[in-house]
Amino acid sequence: MAFKNNRCPGPNRRDFLQFGVLGAMSLSGLLQSRSAGATSGNSYFGSAKRCIILFMSGGPPQQDTFDLKPDAPVDLRGEFKPLRTNVPGIEISEQFPLLAKMADRYAIIRSVTHDSNIHTVGAHAMLTGNAYPKPASGEIAASPDDFPQYGAVLSYLKYGGPALPTFVALPQRNTNTDGTIWPGQGGGFLGARFNPLQITADYPKHHSDLASYTNRPFRTPALTLPEGMTEDRFDARRRLLDLLEADARAAEHMAAHGPADPFRAQAFSLLHSAETQRAFNLDSEPAAVRDRYGRHLFGQGCLLSRRLVAAGVPLVTLYWHPDGNTTAPSWDTHEKNYENLRGHLMSPCDQGFSALLEDLHQSGLLKDTMVVWMGEFGRTPQINKAGGRDHWGACQSIVMAGAAIRGGQVYGKSDKIAAYPVENPVSPGDVGATIYSLLGVHPDTQTVDQTGRPHRLVQGEPITGIM
Repeated sequence: MAFKNNRCPGPNRRDFLQFGVLGAMSLSGLLQSRSAGATSGNSYFGSAKRCIILFMSGGPPQQDTFDLKPDAPVDLRGEFKPLRTNVPGIEISEQFPLLAKMADRYAIIRSVTHDSNIHTVGAHAMLTGNAYPKPASGEIAASPDDFPQYGAVLSYLKYGGPALPTFVALPQRNTNTDGTIWPGQGGGFLGARFNPLQITADYPKHHSDLASYTNRPFRTPALTLPEGMTEDRFDARRRLLDLLEADARAAEHMAAHGPADPFRAQAFSLLHSAETQRAFNLDSEPAAVRDRYGRHLFGQGCLLSRRLVAAGVPLVTLYWHPDGNTTAPSWDTHEKNYENLRGHLMSPCDQGFSALLEDLHQSGLLKDTMVVWMGEFGRTPQINKAGGRDHWGACQSIVMAGAAIRGGQVYGKSDKIAAYPVENPVSPGDVGATIYSLLGVHPDTQTVDQTGRPHRLVQGEPITGIM
């Protein structure tokens, strides 16, 4: 099932007046959008104050995770058996035993579909809710024409408060083999100043480093003062740097619409913010809590994500990345599918994701925190000769929890081999409309790119059936 290019035709004068987009949309415009939603009869609108996106880079196989097909032929159904959850009638993979015990807290959507089998094109669609704006026959790199990620739009709309960043991403950016960055992770056509605060993890590069990694914090070197650097010395260095670079900053502002100054101001503000320092300090967590999340990159990333949203960050995106050579490869399992899933991927995912849901539930934050688990696409029904599954955009399963999302349900249905949706197909635009609506932003809100062209956020509709 294809989905259309979501670029929107030029708005009329009423659109401009309604959404206040004669330039960047202001905070008052966002409040107007929320108010309109609150009075439209949509009780779910704006029910989320914050969002965590768990992006399973590579593309998880729906047939082995949340949409098992035990009656399919053996070369299609795979090795894993379905496991009963704590909700009668719902089964997921036996490799997710912890998540099976809390199925009442999340909704499974088994009918997400788009028309691309390319990692980067699929990622752009799922992370922005929009089709890639140009034809692509192979992997692509981020460009100024990309649609912005959900968090970048929130930054543009001035969502959140001044003490903490609106949009944080960790533990590193998704990149192609040539080092170019995947699209859909940053500000796109809104500009680089709406990119996330990127937190790069300090994790082991070799197996011999794993023991020391498990006993040290998920450090964020860019947000801590160098050893021996007092705040007075830091302030003096900042003032000197400001004097030396004043002319260069002015030139850069003129050339690139001024992203440099906001970046610098935010960095210095964050370094001095007690709230930021507390949020990033995993050492303050009891060892038992860190153990429960898992002493691996994904588990500690889930814990850090929970701390960030609890501190007031509106949107955190945690991308799946391998712990060097130590534990999990990506979900791109073209070969040794079951060896990788069983030994490296599903166990840490089950541990970190379930701990995150449990903590949010116990703290009361799940009532107004949305959690979205998804990848860029699904995997082929057919297991290939290398024992793996290949790219498949036509059908994937995602999981949504929190805020107004009703747990303990399955929405949508795939066919007998999880190849195509047969009930309630869901587009990336529908996923995006759901995320925006729960966060209190109308999906038809207009943004304006750096050349002055208006764009509707997404063309989809909220998935009201899961509310």
